[in-house]
Amino acid sequence: MCTDQERIANDEYLTALYERAYGALASVVGIAHPDHTVEIGSGLGLASLSGHRWLHSDVTASPALAVQNTAERLPFQDASLDALILKDSWHHIPDIEGFLTEAHRALRIGGTIAVFDPYWGVVARCVYRFLHQERWDARTPSWSFASTSPWDSNQALTYMMLRRDLQRFNEVWGSRFTLTERSRHIGPSFLLSGGVSRRTPISGRFLRAMLSWEERRGSWFDHFRFFHVFSLVKR
Repeated sequence: MCTDQERIANDEYLTALYERAYGALASVVGIAHPDHTVEIGSGLGLASLSGHRWLHSDVTASPALAVQNTAERLPFQDASLDALILKDSWHHIPDIEGFLTEAHRALRIGGTIAVFDPYWGVVARCVYRFLHQERWDARTPSWSFASTSPWDSNQALTYMMLRRDLQRFNEVWGSRFTLTERSRHIGPSFLLSGGVSRRTPISGRFLRAMLSWEERRGSWFDHFRFFHVFSLVKR
């Protein structure tokens, strides 16, 4: 049975998708030193397939990990980190404000949290709500959620924090972080591909060409995109 690493490495589209995602995150953190940059929720360390040598952290044991921990308890000294990377892991953190408190402690001034997470475009919101295996609940008043498994999540979390409750977010966290919404990525090719776990028979070469076309579209195409990138810089 193929591992996720093998599936991605052997599929033109999945390889391109991960390269786009991690490339976007790398552009946010810039010259952050790899030894002082930690990916939260890194799993099998898939960022290394794109050449990124950040430290890997997750709640579930893996040979790729530098440390095993929850996002709300970072085993790093105060002001010791340049950056924290979160690819598809922000919406899995049950106590996101607990994480932000820890991130603010562990990051140096000017340190960056770079996030790649589900977007709330018209198409994406329908897919996440009705077709995706993970939960999308934009009606809950709380940013936190009960969790008994690392796979528990709410994919609407960034929508709630950065759109629905932006004023509250700025009131609580604006004095500690500078928020920047940066870019949106990956359109219907993601839906057609089925992702890693539900990969469809559609040609990876065709989907890769489609992804390249999508990424060259302007902001008008954001309604069709499935992910976005934003950053929080410690004041």
